[in-house]
Amino acid sequence: MKTSITELLKRQDAKKEQTIYGAYPENIRRFAITAGDFFCLEPVEDWDGNVWVQRRYEELLGQKKECPVYRSLCSHREALSEEIRRIKQADRSGYGHMEELRALRRARKGVEDAIEDLRSCYEAEVLQRLFRDLGVGKMRLLSYKNTACVGGFFDLERQIPALSAIRLPWIRRTPLLLAGIRSLRRAAEQGRPIGVVGGPCLFGTYEVEIQVRHRDGSRYSFDFSSGRHYDRQHRGGLEFAEHVELHQSDIAEIAFRDWKESVTSQEYDSLEAVFAFGAALGAKVAVPIPDISYLKYLATVLMPLEPSFRIRVLDQFRIHTRRIADLYLELVRHMKEQYPQVETAVLHERNGPLCRLFHEKRETFFRKSGLIDHMTAERQKTDAIFDYISMLALPYYIWGTPQVIQVDNLDETDSYRKCRKVHREAFELSAVLYPERLSADGQETIFNARPEYKEYLDRGTWKVLPKYAGAVREREEEEG
Repeated sequence: MKTSITELLKRQDAKKEQTIYGAYPENIRRFAITAGDFFCLEPVEDWDGNVWVQRRYEELLGQKKECPVYRSLCSHREALSEEIRRIKQADRSGYGHMEELRALRRARKGVEDAIEDLRSCYEAEVLQRLFRDLGVGKMRLLSYKNTACVGGFFDLERQIPALSAIRLPWIRRTPLLLAGIRSLRRAAEQGRPIGVVGGPCLFGTYEVEIQVRHRDGSRYSFDFSSGRHYDRQHRGGLEFAEHVELHQSDIAEIAFRDWKESVTSQEYDSLEAVFAFGAALGAKVAVPIPDISYLKYLATVLMPLEPSFRIRVLDQFRIHTRRIADLYLELVRHMKEQYPQVETAVLHERNGPLCRLFHEKRETFFRKSGLIDHMTAERQKTDAIFDYISMLALPYYIWGTPQVIQVDNLDETDSYRKCRKVHREAFELSAVLYPERLSADGQETIFNARPEYKEYLDRGTWKVLPKYAGAVREREEEEG
């Protein structure tokens, strides 16, 4: 579904003045969003700690807490706590000062209750002011899959000023899906370790073809990424996995061809965003290259076939995944030159130690969560899915960072939600998700576009190849 903030509001019969988007630039409101029909318009106050209101709320509450009475109570509480600590240091058992300690603790409890009562009054007053002055009770916002709210980069940097250091023009003119920003802001303010995770898929549609030959000489071609037959109209509606299941005894050969010339402009931007966030937040960056997951998926599809045949096919496919993974490893090296201060780890099939760590940590958490207990005996069917959920936890697995931010495209919303659920007691997970840009055909994203619209980059300069340059300029001018 291709839509925009403007179209979504129109569909909800809502005027932009009734939403937070009334103050948004027009180019963000009409930016083409390709996503499923999972948007809802909800009251702002339904979003606890939402990025538009929370900062103003805390500013006003902080002003209230400057009241002499409140500050005096806080000082008195600290003095009582200090006296209790002094006595405990002198008499660790406390037996010699039991009555005095009890009196001090009762007094401190009374002061804490008074502070809490005063804070409750302040919170009520601040909320009333927000309702009156900002119209919080009336304004609405768009949410996606009840997981992330639709906003913009200026909302994000207002909450986390350190992100103002990010100078990527495309992300500033793109609507963003934001989730878990409150915990990210706290981590940034408190100087807690942060990890950033994200990056492109291995390849998109029309980049790797699966060629199937039957024993009778008939041939079939499928797109690896989508699974669809290239000539669906004449060959029927079967996808690759269904074809293997139905014709397993007829298949004589499976081969691959790939046409991936380089990384695309979208893939470059997605990886640079990860490094830019890492640099701005002083964070460590983990980049998963999902070749291991693609191999697991293919191994699952090929399960009906004879084992030695299956191994030969996987070995052939591995040649292509390694060539394509090398394109991203080259791009990662380029990014490390641009952002030398960012510590980086890259997960890919040939990084044996990191793969072992990933699988070990992943298994532990999925067993704790109980998800494995609900799986069928055919465990291999779920391994690739578990990879996509748990790859977002890589910074925690590798460095133990208590706060992780996923910087990725909005197709990863489900992975974000599931990863957060599985790891909810281990670390905080936030997300900044963006819609992928439309390609030069004006219909499909760059990921889904046909090869002539892919916007591949020259790996010497990392600029869009000349044959795409005119269309890219036109699109950027239109986006403003």
